[in-house]
Amino acid sequence: MKRIATLMIMFASPYAIADCQDNWLTYSSSTVFLSVAYSQGCYEGDLTIHFWKKGPRPPSSELRSESFLFDRECSSKKKDKDGETIEFSCRSDGVTPLAGATYRYKIVKTTIRCNGIDEPDWDRSFRCIRGCGPATPKKLRVSHGEGCS
Repeated sequence: MKRIATLMIMFASPYAIADCQDNWLTYSSSTVFLSVAYSQGCYEGDLTIHFWKKGPRPPSSELRSESFLFDRECSSKKKDKDGETIEFSCRSDGVTPLAGATYRYKIVKTTIRCNGIDEPDWDRSFRCIRGCGPATPKKLRVSHGEGCS
C-alpha cells in the first residue's frame, strides 16, 4: 500500500512531467553511434561524449564503447543570450568522431504527423560547418521533448 501511495504522489507531482533529458546530442550511422549526455542525467553532471563503433566483429567480442569528457574534447565558441551553446569546436587532435570539426546550432521548421494530420514541429540540430571530413558526423540531433500531445 505504501508503494502505491508513493507512486501516486510521484505522478501527481509537477516534476513528474518536467522536461528532463539525459542526452544533449545524438548521431547514428551504419558505422558509429554517438551521444553527448549528462553523466548524472537530467542536465546534471559533466557532459560526456559516448560513442560505439558498429560493423562486422567476431561473435565472441562485445561492442566496445568509449567515453570522453566533452570539455576536454570540445569548447563552446558562441552562446545565445540565455547562455546556451550555439556553436562549438572540437580539438583537431581529439579522439572522438567530432575531432577537428566545428558545429553550429540550426533550427528548421518542419512537420510531424499526429493522428493523420500534419502538425508544425521543429528540427533542432548542430550542423558541421568546418572540418567536416568523410567520417565526421554532419548533423548532431538535439534531444528534446517530441511527439504528438
